[in-house]
Amino acid sequence: MWKEAMWLGVPRTELEKWNILEGDLTGRFAYYRCEIELKEKADLTVDITANSRYRLWINEKPVLSGPCKGDLFRHYYETVDVSEYLQIGKNVFAVQVLYNNAYTAVKQTDERAGIFGVFTPGGGHRLAVEGEIRNQAGSVIGSVTTGAADWRVWLEGSYYLKSYQITENLGAVCEEPDFQTALADWKKMDCHCGEWSEACALESVKNGDFYEMVGIVQRFIIKERPIPLLYEREETFAREMETSRVKATGLLKNGRLDVPAGEKRTVLLDAGRIVNAYPCFNFEGGKDTRVSITYFEKFTGKTEEIRRDDAERGTYDGITDRLTLSGGAVAFEPFWYRTFRFVAVEIEAGDEALVWFAPTFRKTGYPLEAASEARSSAKWVGEVWDMCVRTLENCMMETYMDCPYYEQMQFPMDTRLQAMFTYLVSGDLRLARKTLEDYHCSMTPDGLIHGKYPSAYTQIISTFSMHYIYMLKEYYWQSGDMKAVRKYFPDMDRILDYYDGKIGADGMVGRLGYWEFVDWQPAWAENGGMPTALRHGPSTIINLMYAYALECAAELNEKAGRTGIAREYRARRVDILQKIQENCWDEKREMYREGPSYEQYTCHAQAWAVLNGLPGAAAGGTCSQAKDEAAAGGTCSQAKDEAAAGGTCSAAENVAAAKKILTHAALEDDVLKCSFSTAYEWFRACELAGAYELTRRDMEGWISLPGKGCTCCPETPGESRSECHAWSALPMYEMICAMAGVRAGEAGWGRVRVAPHVEAYRESGVSDLKGRAVTPKGDVEFAYTWEVTFGGGQGGWRYWVRLPQGLEGEFVHGDGSVTRIGAGGTYEERGE
Repeated sequence: MWKEAMWLGVPRTELEKWNILEGDLTGRFAYYRCEIELKEKADLTVDITANSRYRLWINEKPVLSGPCKGDLFRHYYETVDVSEYLQIGKNVFAVQVLYNNAYTAVKQTDERAGIFGVFTPGGGHRLAVEGEIRNQAGSVIGSVTTGAADWRVWLEGSYYLKSYQITENLGAVCEEPDFQTALADWKKMDCHCGEWSEACALESVKNGDFYEMVGIVQRFIIKERPIPLLYEREETFAREMETSRVKATGLLKNGRLDVPAGEKRTVLLDAGRIVNAYPCFNFEGGKDTRVSITYFEKFTGKTEEIRRDDAERGTYDGITDRLTLSGGAVAFEPFWYRTFRFVAVEIEAGDEALVWFAPTFRKTGYPLEAASEARSSAKWVGEVWDMCVRTLENCMMETYMDCPYYEQMQFPMDTRLQAMFTYLVSGDLRLARKTLEDYHCSMTPDGLIHGKYPSAYTQIISTFSMHYIYMLKEYYWQSGDMKAVRKYFPDMDRILDYYDGKIGADGMVGRLGYWEFVDWQPAWAENGGMPTALRHGPSTIINLMYAYALECAAELNEKAGRTGIAREYRARRVDILQKIQENCWDEKREMYREGPSYEQYTCHAQAWAVLNGLPGAAAGGTCSQAKDEAAAGGTCSQAKDEAAAGGTCSAAENVAAAKKILTHAALEDDVLKCSFSTAYEWFRACELAGAYELTRRDMEGWISLPGKGCTCCPETPGESRSECHAWSALPMYEMICAMAGVRAGEAGWGRVRVAPHVEAYRESGVSDLKGRAVTPKGDVEFAYTWEVTFGGGQGGWRYWVRLPQGLEGEFVHGDGSVTRIGAGGTYEERGE
């Protein structure tokens, strides 16, 4: 906890040294350095933070990066035990600090654009450290506390981070240092610091007592990091690649590559799979040598789709660092982690030979502990499972991210799915809990949350606020923690009121404003993923999404005892669903149009209709939402067994009608199909309607990926920009929650419900499925096998389930009947 530390800053003499104006500091580094002599073994735990970002090195060893992403009202700090890095004798603490002021750029696509996910209230390169060094007896023998210890600083004014077209939605991360002028040895033990300046002590990190009393808030509102530290693990490249154009050099085999003066070399390296990492490149000699390092996810065919690892026929492009060597020893590690499977290094030697030592990289990410698992003799099950877990891991850092390569932003639509995937694979709630706080802090005066957050550049995607509401419901279902969720009830009210204010004379939600994104459909390309129906009136999809959000909010309010608000939301929901039924149902096609006056049909609309219980009404029955008399205080049965939480939806009175609608959508060619990002609702609808076998064709999109050389799930099923996009990791959910059928039977896992749908994939080669599903009470183990030795010669499934101690549950049979399983018990069934 902060006590004595001061914020350190860069003195004006450092700016004058480089002839830099204060407004030209963004994208530049300041190096802070503190040297401590220790005569005995010691321990040290430090609190550390910086403006805007830092990377800490101790005795030339990388320790961590930070601070955790926050915003103008939450500036986080890290607490870390660094005792293992200390040594008897000289100790060097070296901190690389980046200043990231987004408003240096006129436009967010400018070369000097700040890194999107990094906020700053201004104030330049700042560093704050608190820590007392203690010997084994516990006595204080030194300090690294800023304002007390001797910290020196060097402003690196010779270059700044740049943004190019490939990083225009990420910000300036590309480095182009010329080590003939840039400092190369700033973190080395033997760095000569005689010309370094004494760091300026600016102000106390801890707010003063008087300021606290009268409510004066400091520029930096310091908060403890709410999530674990990211891990860093050193790894090596899997192989050096060779093509007819690029010959192998033996770099990895020999541990070094000697490049004579005036010669050129190109080396292609393969990490084996897509990773987030800090690569490290070490050179000696080679004055005036130019080195270009390009990081990329895949090779791309010039005129045709090729395997991602086809270096012979493929080309590449990507984020690129460019170095000019000084002739001495140079160790280059980019400040911002790089995402890559492949790395292309092009060397153009100057008038002096050089040596390049085999590079390594430090893989990094959120410490996700994947405990759930699904395996089968069908090879694709394990391949796709591993691919999905790898995708999720790569999209988890200090926030969830849509993709680690291009944007690294926390979008609500993406994050809602990622959080569910995290729950099922690890049960870890911490990053999801921080995400909910992030979105809460992004609420705009209009009543919507930001379309991505934290972000230094504001973007509003008006449909994404509904995914925030879905996420709140799903977080409650996983955790049972109403206290945590209740804090965000006012957010739900404001979002739903915003939508209510967009209802037109026809009784349906019309244009929302901002970006009304639904899916990356080729048919909607000119609209940027917005349904074309919106150009002609309301969108059925968006109205159904709104109805679903109303039910999620109603259930949460009801659980919290706010029954009046729950009744109000259900009454609104009934009105919207009735208008959709009246205006958008096409009796001839037996599907819902994409708008009252727009003749387009989508799997999306049919899926959302099933999730909302409309197919019963479509078949001539009565929509159960209306039958529940929600406005009069009834309880909608659809919410109780919602697919996202588990169980069988009873809202559709006529399941056959629902199945018929989905079958039309799946098989008719002119119906727009769901892409990876929107497949979750489609899969849930098929499951609820007893038509889960319809998802087999969709799953083929994932089953084919390993054969295309993919190591992660790409953004879209076809040729996509991003090769690692966690909204596409859906199969991991299907394998555990649908095929194995393991879900929470009530909020907080008071019981478990096991309703297998493995039969739906027997035609895809799945004759067995085994694994475990992590829960807060322990692991649920399962093993399902198709056997041909019983069932009148027709064969049948043998189901085996074991529950952990403290968790009771039920097994749902194919006919809908239920068998109770006691806590810690085992259930076995031979199907007939």
